[in-house]
Amino acid sequence: MHPRVAGVLFILASATAVAGGSLLLPIQQPGYLSTGGRHAQLATGALLEFALAVSVIAIAAVLWPALRRSGEHLAMLYVTTRTLEGVLIAAGATGALVMTSLAEAHASTAAGEVVLSGRDWVYRMGTLVVFGASAVVLNALLLRGRRVPSWLAWWGLIGGGLLLLRGVIEVYGVALPVAAQAVLAAPIGIEEMVFAGWLIVKGLAPAESRGAAVFA
Repeated sequence: MHPRVAGVLFILASATAVAGGSLLLPIQQPGYLSTGGRHAQLATGALLEFALAVSVIAIAAVLWPALRRSGEHLAMLYVTTRTLEGVLIAAGATGALVMTSLAEAHASTAAGEVVLSGRDWVYRMGTLVVFGASAVVLNALLLRGRRVPSWLAWWGLIGGGLLLLRGVIEVYGVALPVAAQAVLAAPIGIEEMVFAGWLIVKGLAPAESRGAAVFA
């Protein structure tokens, strides 16, 4: 039952990430502080990002009982990284709400740039570096315990590594082309939806299972 709930949460997390990020795009536009407006849209976007934060933490909590059978220390590391990811996403959502308040108060552009820069950094750390690391840990656990087909675990392991690589590159201030960003992020994004579907339809195999039909 629990792995299937996690599958639904994975889908919810992806949906809220896309929808919330799209609704919050206006705060990144030049001159937002002078024009303001769209409060309802931005508030909705921030609430969706808070829902995303709750979803990623809930995923780890739901999967913990199953993952610990494949390695308790790694499973705890997964819970820790996903919790940190959720906290960073929530901080980014709070930054978006602060931007709306600054616009209503007609604050200086410098103040807005500081808040927006802070939001970008914590959100980037959460959705690239920490999320990439958590994906690597999760799929290492799945591979170690043979909980899903090996091709799916390897896909997630490599995809998480690519996203983590992108995050580290961007942390060091290297501006990647949009195409490169997509290439590094797409594998784990697609794999998560395949994994979510697998959890909903089949769940996780027992940690001690070695069934050829499951791991072929």
